[in-house]
This record gives sequence, C-alpha cells and structure tokens, in this order.
Amino acid sequence: MSVADADTDTGFDTGAEVGRARDADSLPGLGRRTGVGSAERTPALLRKGFGLIQKLRPEHMTSFITPEADLFTVWHLGVPDVCADSCTLTVGGMVSRMLTLSLEDLAGLPQTEITAVHECAGSPLAPTVPQRRVGNVRWGGVRLSELLRLAGIEEGAAYVISTGVDHGVYDGTHHERYEKDLPLEKALDGSVLVALAVNGEPLPVRRGGPLRLVVPGYYGTNSTKWLNSLTVADRRSGSVFTTKYYMDRPENGTGSPSPVWELAPNSCLVSPVDGNVHVGEPVEIQGWAWAHEPVTSVEVTTDGGRTWNPARVAARVQHGWQGFGFPWTPASVGEYVLACRATTGSGATQPDTPRRNRIHQRVVFVDQPA
Repeated sequence: MSVADADTDTGFDTGAEVGRARDADSLPGLGRRTGVGSAERTPALLRKGFGLIQKLRPEHMTSFITPEADLFTVWHLGVPDVCADSCTLTVGGMVSRMLTLSLEDLAGLPQTEITAVHECAGSPLAPTVPQRRVGNVRWGGVRLSELLRLAGIEEGAAYVISTGVDHGVYDGTHHERYEKDLPLEKALDGSVLVALAVNGEPLPVRRGGPLRLVVPGYYGTNSTKWLNSLTVADRRSGSVFTTKYYMDRPENGTGSPSPVWELAPNSCLVSPVDGNVHVGEPVEIQGWAWAHEPVTSVEVTTDGGRTWNPARVAARVQHGWQGFGFPWTPASVGEYVLACRATTGSGATQPDTPRRNRIHQRVVFVDQPA
C-alpha cells in the first residue's frame, strides 16, 4: 500500500521561592531550585561535554514509528547519572501551590500517549546547515497542562521555564544547568508532556529519562531532558540557551532574532535510492513531511526543480510525520536529481536557500533493466 493511502499506513514498515537569580543561566527574579538538580545534589556525569549519536539517514527511515534505539541522541552539557528512585520534579514560580512530585507521584496521575515528530534544530553554531536529524515516536506521560492546573497559575504569567540536571561545558563555557522556556499558551494546549515513556517503554537515561519535557510541534532543543524543575514566570528565561543560542536572525539580516520554537515545514526522501531505479520500470518516490501544523501538500521534482508535481499526502496522526508518495517511470538512462518540498495550510513552505529546513535532494542514476 502507498504512503498516502491511509492515515497510519505509510507504505513502509509501519510497524520555588521568589528571590534574586544567582547566575546568568537562571531567570532573573527566580530563586533557588530544589530537587535532584539543586547545587547541593549535582549528579555525576556518565558522559561529559557535547555529544551526538545519529544512526539513521533519510533512506533508512522506513517505519512510521522510529525505534527508540535508532532515534538520534544529542546532549549539550553531558549525560547525568540520574537515579529514578531519587528523581523529583518541582513546579514553582508564579503558582498558587508549589508542587514537588516523585516519579511515583507522576506515574499515578492520568497518563497520555502522543505520537509526535522529534526533530533536532541542528547546531546553534551553524543554524543554517540542514541535518535531517529526525524521527517519529510515541511519548507517554502527564500533560503539562494538568500539572499547571494542580499548581494554579497566577495572573500575569506568560512562560514556563524548564530546567534539567545536566551540567558541563558547551562552546568553551561551563554551564550549571540546561534551561529552556516556552510560551504559557503552548504549555496549556494539552499536547506538551512531562514524559515518562517512549514507544511504550520507560524513558531511559540516554533519552533524557527518567523524566523529560516533550513539546510536540517544537524543535527538540525545547524538550528539556533530565527534567527536575518547571517554573512559571512572567518573562523568558535568561539562560544562554534562550538568549544566545537557538535564536534565529531574519534571512534579510534586519529585525530582531526569534526563538527556535515551532517546527518549520520540512520533508525528506526515503526512496528510491541510487542503484535501484531502471528505465521504463515504475517506482514510487516516497518520504515523510512534517511541520508544527499539518502539511497540506508535498511536491516532488525529478529534474532538479525545473518542474514540480503534486504527491499524495497522508493525513496527520496527532503530531506525527505524514507519508507522501509519487509514482515515477523514468524514460531514459542517466542521472536524475530528485527533491521534495512540503507546504502547510498557512502557506509556509521549504526554501531552497541555506536554512535548517532547506529542500531535500537526492541524485539517482537510472540504469537499463537487468
């Protein structure tokens, strides 16, 4: 069955107290954190410094759900040695009731499972270089909106700041913690999770467990790993990971930088690959498309962009990626440049200029039949 023939059949193998901040990595005006990530209980590191593991390239992404073991892994500061038994999450800041929750407490709350694309924004030191570092997984956990409801949000709140217990050196500077933020509106939309599981299994430490934030529709950098603190605030975090890194400047070079939050429309070619295409033999050009909002159209070219043809696109399942397919029968032997371009309902599309979501291309050579 083709990628675009069913919603879920892809055609592949579906298978704290208020006070003054103490350093630049904390939001000004917020006080001491508590829990595993506090200064007096800084965890040891299993790995130090920045790291990256990427097993899959687009041609290997044949399953609607990406196996956890195959999903890319990125860490900025190190991988902390976190023990599930002592793991706690605090919810504080501009709330009526500060919460301190153990892993057992969180597991006892209503659980939700959400299928979502998980995409790396790429290096903040080279933000215009595409990475194709992406997967599609099922996250399980507690809705952030439920935790905020239990805590009670005070008037004037506008952001939720998430903090992990990882610490270490990034870009030549030591950071006491990894800290990100997201708008309160997004935090309350029902999709954001404090995740305890991935693909039906407990969240491993290598995946940011035992607790991590998951923000469907946002780049992975916003889904804070080894989560220990959520702080409701009236302003953005002062962390370098929200002020210096992961802030995009406009393409025209003018105007203010914007946070790397929402997934820009993107797509990748899975098949065919070079060496498997023969003249006169039909082949299906297949791949995945995704964005923070549903992708409504995907176009495919076989001539390097001179002409574009509409592909069939599967409906989106929750926040997951969408399969697409286009039938092609090459008429002659030779080299062809294939590419795909996704567009959303709001009209946002992929550029052909250097950006993290630049149009994906692949060169294939069409041979004579064996």
